[in-house]
Amino acid sequence: MDRADLAWLERVLDRPIIEATAAEWGVGDNTSLVTVADGTGVVVQRYRRGGEADRRMRIMNALRDPAAARGITIPGIRAADLGAQPPWIAFDMLPGTPSAETAMDGPHFPALARAMGEMLADFSELPCTDVELDDMWARPRYLAARADAWAECLAPALSAAQSAALERVLVDLPALFDGRPAVLAHGDYAPVNILVEDGEITGLLDFESVCVADRLYDPARWAWSVGFAGRTALARSWPEFLRGAGIDPTEPALPERIRSLQVICTMQMLADADLAPGLWRLVHDRLVGLLG
Repeated sequence: MDRADLAWLERVLDRPIIEATAAEWGVGDNTSLVTVADGTGVVVQRYRRGGEADRRMRIMNALRDPAAARGITIPGIRAADLGAQPPWIAFDMLPGTPSAETAMDGPHFPALARAMGEMLADFSELPCTDVELDDMWARPRYLAARADAWAECLAPALSAAQSAALERVLVDLPALFDGRPAVLAHGDYAPVNILVEDGEITGLLDFESVCVADRLYDPARWAWSVGFAGRTALARSWPEFLRGAGIDPTEPALPERIRSLQVICTMQMLADADLAPGLWRLVHDRLVGLLG
């Protein structure tokens, strides 16, 4: 943020600003961490589209009190202007740092993983009234149709064997997920969006992807993210996460369901998300690995 941005923000917050830096997480250069003269911190996010900001505000306002009642802390909204160009929201900065900065292959992460699973179990039961949520991940046949379109987009980047493996995932999808109950899903439940301080969870971030989904959708996303820390980190933390989330690790077809969700999530990222070339290649490699 330049000096003009700081002057504007000072007027909005009615407080002098000591420091403002670009965050290394969140929406890239569009997320700034601001320290105000009274010692409090503010996270300012700017959005490409007003609809994104409006949806995030409505979801967070709907979830904040029910989440607090279950011990889940969501950032408060300090100020916002959805009509600005670009639209922006200023959130209270919660204590802690994203748990992705924790040594996920370290001895303390399994206990933290269990706490993350417990928080997810509570989050999945929260009401989210008066907000229309996408339910694609709770409709396996519709999801398979959407994924088929993503597969067509990705076909030039896959070998014949990989495309065949992908087709088998899509064919099996309805049988794996038909008739299963849906829950509230965070949509990006990963260590980067979970704040931790002194080994304790202090907050949950990033609500742009909240949706209605199969109860394994968020666990699949969590495992996909932790997998970047290596197989050992995931192998040690996954059973604890499942235990915290109340998911039986011997549930029939659990590995197949998790893998299917991860394959389709990865396809969606590659086909729909605006990824930088280096990140696209990294995610593509994960898809190839999932397809075997």
